[in-house]
Amino acid sequence: MGTHQCEINHFASSASMEVNGVNRLFSRSERLYNVQYTHYIGDEHAKVFPKLSNDPPYKDISIVKIEDTNHFSKKMLHRLQKIAESLKKTKIDGKLGIRGSGQMMMNFKYYDRQAIVRNKTNLDDMVRAVWAILKHKSASNSNPHHEWCSASYCGYLQALEKEEDYDHTPHSLPTNIMKAIRPVFEELTHPDVLSKVVNGGSQNANESFHAMLWSLSPKNRYSTGTIIDFCAAMVTLFYNDGYQAIIPVLTEITGESGFYTNVATRRLNERRVYYEHTRRRKDPQKSKDNEKASD
Repeated sequence: MGTHQCEINHFASSASMEVNGVNRLFSRSERLYNVQYTHYIGDEHAKVFPKLSNDPPYKDISIVKIEDTNHFSKKMLHRLQKIAESLKKTKIDGKLGIRGSGQMMMNFKYYDRQAIVRNKTNLDDMVRAVWAILKHKSASNSNPHHEWCSASYCGYLQALEKEEDYDHTPHSLPTNIMKAIRPVFEELTHPDVLSKVVNGGSQNANESFHAMLWSLSPKNRYSTGTIIDFCAAMVTLFYNDGYQAIIPVLTEITGESGFYTNVATRRLNERRVYYEHTRRRKDPQKSKDNEKASD
C-alpha cells in the first residue's frame, strides 16, 4: 500500500461547492480572526445568500446582501438583446430589425450602470437617472425631454447653458425603436427593482484576484490542494505588495535571491503599474466617448 493522503474536502455536487465554501468561510471567521462578516456582495441569482440565510453562521446576526451593480446592469443588456432578437424579421422605419443594435445595447448597459453607481445612495434619484436615459434618447427638436438629464453628459443642457442651438437628429433614436424598448425601462426602473442596488457594491476586486490565481493554476488542469494553497499564497503577495514581495520568501527558502530574479520581479511590477496607468487614462476617454454618443 502507498502512503497516499486523500485531499478531498467536498462530498456534494460541484454546483454546491461555492455555496458550501462561502458558508465555511463565514462560519470559521470568529474562531480564526475574531470577526463577523455581516455583508455579502453577490448577484441576484447566486445561491450563496439563501444558504447564509437558512444556515446562519452566527448567532443573532443576520447577513445583509449587497447587490453587485455590474451583474445588475447586465439585465438591461439581456432584456434589450431579447427584444432585438424578436424584432429581427420586423420592419422598423423601412428596414428589418434594429439597426446597430449591438453597440446601442452596450451603450444602454453602460448608461444604466452609470446611473445606478452615481445615485446608489438615493433611490428616487436613481429611478429618475435611469428613466432619463430613455427620455434623452427619445428626445427630438420639437419635443426635448431633458428635465431629468444632467449637464455633465447632456449635450442639450450644455448647449442651453451656452445659449447655443442644438440638433437632436444625429443623437436620438427612432420613435418605433424607443416604443419597442420602453417595456424594459418600465420593468428595470420600478422602485422595487432598483431598491436592490441601493448602496450596491462590486465583485471586481475578487474577480481580479481570481484571474491572477487561475493564471498560475488553470481551472482546466488538475492541481493538488497543496499547489492551490501555494498559488493562493503567492497571489496574495503579488496582489497586495507586488511581485518583488516574493523575494524574501525565496531568500528564506534558498538562502539567496539571484540578480535576474530581482530584475524580473521589478520589471513585472513596472509593467503592472504601466498597464494600470494606461487603463486609467483610457477609461475617462471611454466614458467621454460613451457620453458623446449619448449627446
